[in-house]
Amino acid sequence: MSSGESHQHPPRHQRTTQARRTLGGTLYGATRRAAGSMDRWLRRVSVAPANPHPAPPEEPPISADLLDLLRHFGVALIASGETTGRVQELLDELAHRYDADDVHFFVLPTGVFVRVQDSRGSAVDLLEADPGTLRLDQIAALYRLLDEIRTELPPPAEATDRLEKILRSPQPTPVWRLLLGNVVLTVGLGLMLNPTSTALLGYIVLGLTMQLLIMAAVRFRLLSTALPVVAGTVVTLLSFGFPNALGGGNPSQLLVPSVAALLPGATLTNGSIELATGSMIAGASRTIYGLNQLILLAFGVLVGLQLLGTIPPISPHAGHGLGWWTPLLGVLLIGLGYSWRASAPKNSLIWLLIVLYAAFCGQKLGIQLGGSLLGSFLGGMVAVPVAYLVQRNRNAPPTQVVFLPAFWMLVPGGMSLSGVSELVTKNDPNGMHILVNAVLTVLAIALGVLVGSGLAASTRKPRLEDMVEGWLGPDTGKHAAANLVEPPREPSPPAADDESQRTTGSSEPGSPSQSSQ
Repeated sequence: MSSGESHQHPPRHQRTTQARRTLGGTLYGATRRAAGSMDRWLRRVSVAPANPHPAPPEEPPISADLLDLLRHFGVALIASGETTGRVQELLDELAHRYDADDVHFFVLPTGVFVRVQDSRGSAVDLLEADPGTLRLDQIAALYRLLDEIRTELPPPAEATDRLEKILRSPQPTPVWRLLLGNVVLTVGLGLMLNPTSTALLGYIVLGLTMQLLIMAAVRFRLLSTALPVVAGTVVTLLSFGFPNALGGGNPSQLLVPSVAALLPGATLTNGSIELATGSMIAGASRTIYGLNQLILLAFGVLVGLQLLGTIPPISPHAGHGLGWWTPLLGVLLIGLGYSWRASAPKNSLIWLLIVLYAAFCGQKLGIQLGGSLLGSFLGGMVAVPVAYLVQRNRNAPPTQVVFLPAFWMLVPGGMSLSGVSELVTKNDPNGMHILVNAVLTVLAIALGVLVGSGLAASTRKPRLEDMVEGWLGPDTGKHAAANLVEPPREPSPPAADDESQRTTGSSEPGSPSQSSQ
């Protein structure tokens, strides 16, 4: 073989190596192409195909606007002075009015819990409440909005906006009328409790001073926190510091009417009602809050007495009574003063006075029949149905507007403060009966309000025949005699009798639902 042929044809071992390299490159390329194809296929199968018609997202059980309305309305009702059980009833009614049946409420004096539940689970929302109380004009506007929701059913967002406007409405009463209103209110309470001519100047001065302190506490947060102590101290310094000029020799008679604006009468009464109806958390918190207010007021009285040092002796001839008509005039002044300082709506004074005089007559009747406790019970029992009767008039304000001033008439906190003050000033070791009597007075008023609410809520007219049969049982002799005269009838099937009994039983008015607290 020539040298040229050897150059054209390499040796066998070289040809074998070259073939192996070509085969390896081919296999490597094929493997890479297969891996890329597999990767693209896995990506395609791992991504779900796009649905040309996607399902709409699931709607919540109730709209966010309705949830916002229910939370804010519950807080507003708490600020209007309603009990937690009554607030829950009204919120349930609002929710059913908007066809929201899967909503549950847990109401406390400091906030409203709203629980929404559906097949996907449940969610809870909360809105805190302020401890203050709305003005009477705001309460009237709040219940007018509630009536409009019951009849017209506006959109929840619109109702919430209107509610916010009510809560943020400015004070319609000028400052001079606020000052005059508290002075008139203090004089009215003084004429009811201690109708003496020598104490009139003290009522005027201390009523004006107290309203100035309340208005200053609105601007200064520190004073707002310590207002009960400061008020008790200032009133004591003025009353016992100038006993003859302001109190006519008996300065202790000025204490209770002067601090009437800070007495937690409604708080203690609502707390007792909630405890009696099973709302233990709400009732206990209200009661403790009210008792704390009384203790702070009594501590202020003690501070004032300590600053004065020696308590001046009480004059045995500390003024003389003005006559039997002074308590009646006092009721009129209470209504007039309260309507001014609480910004009562127009044309509501006459209805407010009707409820006040009704409570006053019930209280006086109870005192004549069985003492002060029976008077407190009858006063609370009479005020509620009269307030509901007043509401039936087309031009009358809501029940809550005319009922709240009745607490000022019954003065449940006033007796408690006077009892604590007597324990402080007299150091009577056997004076615990004063506190016990004060607690019993609050319970008597709460029980009277409960009984009055039951009388006002009863709409079923009882029949004399049903009452007699309920007491004595059915008159079988009468039916037996009738069977002798009339032809026998086909007996009704038992299921029908049971169904009629269930229908009759369902017409009985039930007790109002209370929050399980």
